[in-house]
Amino acid sequence: MGDTSKIKPWERQPGESEKAFEAFACYRDMGESRTFTAVAGKLQKSGSLIRRWKDKFDWEQRVSAYDNDLERQAHREKQKLVADTRKRQLQIAMQLEKKALEALNMIQPEDMTARDIKEMLRLATDIERKTLIEAEQNTETEQARTSLADSIISAYEKRIGGGK
Repeated sequence: MGDTSKIKPWERQPGESEKAFEAFACYRDMGESRTFTAVAGKLQKSGSLIRRWKDKFDWEQRVSAYDNDLERQAHREKQKLVADTRKRQLQIAMQLEKKALEALNMIQPEDMTARDIKEMLRLATDIERKTLIEAEQNTETEQARTSLADSIISAYEKRIGGGK
C-alpha cells in the first residue's frame, strides 16, 4: 500500500481488506443517511460483521474527516467563485465606466438641457459622497485595529515588564 503517512482517513487503511474497505466506502458515500445496518443490507453482509469492521477501522472518525474535507473543498470553491465573480463584475463595471466617459466626452454642453445637467450633478455628488463615506469607514476600521493592537502590545509589555 506504500507510504502510510500520506493515506487519508477515508482511503483504504493498512490491514483493511478490500471487502472491509468496500463496506466503509459504501458507508462513507451514504452521507447523512449512513448507518451500518444500511451498509449490511446493501452489501448483503451480516450486521455483526459490518459492526466489527466499523469499530475496528474507526469509521466514525474517518467519515468525520471525510465530511470535513468535503466541507473545506466546498468552502474553497465558494471563495474562488466569489472572487472570480467580483473580478468579472469589476471588469464589466470598468468597461461600462469607460464607455460612459467616452459618451460623456462627446456631449457638447450646448446640447444639454437643464434637466441633463441637474441629473449629472446629482449623480456625480452621490458617487463622490459614497466614495468619501467608504474611505472614512475604512480609515475608522484601520484606526480601531491599530488601537486594539496598541492596547494588546501595551498590556503585553506591562505583563513581561512586571506591571511597570
